[in-house]
Amino acid sequence: MKKIIGLGFGLLFFISNASAIDFGVGFKAGTVGAGIDLSAAVAKTINVRLSLTSVDLEGEDETITVGDSVEGDFDAELDLDFGANALLVDWFIFNGGFHFTAGMMRHTGAADITGELTSTADFDGITITPGDIGTIRGDVEFADSYQPYIGVGWGRKAGKNGGFSVTADVGIVLLDPSVELEATATGVVTQADVDASLRDMEADAEDDLDAFEAWPVLAIGVNYAF
Repeated sequence: MKKIIGLGFGLLFFISNASAIDFGVGFKAGTVGAGIDLSAAVAKTINVRLSLTSVDLEGEDETITVGDSVEGDFDAELDLDFGANALLVDWFIFNGGFHFTAGMMRHTGAADITGELTSTADFDGITITPGDIGTIRGDVEFADSYQPYIGVGWGRKAGKNGGFSVTADVGIVLLDPSVELEATATGVVTQADVDASLRDMEADAEDDLDAFEAWPVLAIGVNYAF
């Protein structure tokens, strides 16, 4: 979050020294975290906008039940990061506050998982106990590249009379979730068996995350137009 604020103020300083450019700066919070918007007018009804958001949620304890190719319960600690970087174009179609928005957004959300098996589990027909497998560690990434974003919103155009306004964004960004897991065999199962089972777990988890391939973007905030 500190890096985002620092980058935002650096860009704001650059824009503020380009006197020929009408620009705006805002703060917002929503389903992709909290952060800043920097906008600049490029035509009478068109703004371009750089959006940077982030939020960290550390130490969330969860019990995860997996099924399909692997069955068992895991006690896990999740360190969650939500955020997004986006380059957007706002079209103020009625020359007022309402606008259509399109652009490219990368959802930077990720989760670090550290867990322990807490019940007997079936790994593709191989029954194991908690003592047969070490700590399971994993990474979940919502997107590894920029994806299309489309939405609508409300806010004051950069250079539109100047002053404060309430802003709102409603839209959808496409995601491409991925999961990586690792653990060490410590009992009756071989490392090859554990690795094969973890690949099955990754596939099951990615199938479950398919429901989030279209992520809702909802945000409200305040903006000052210069």
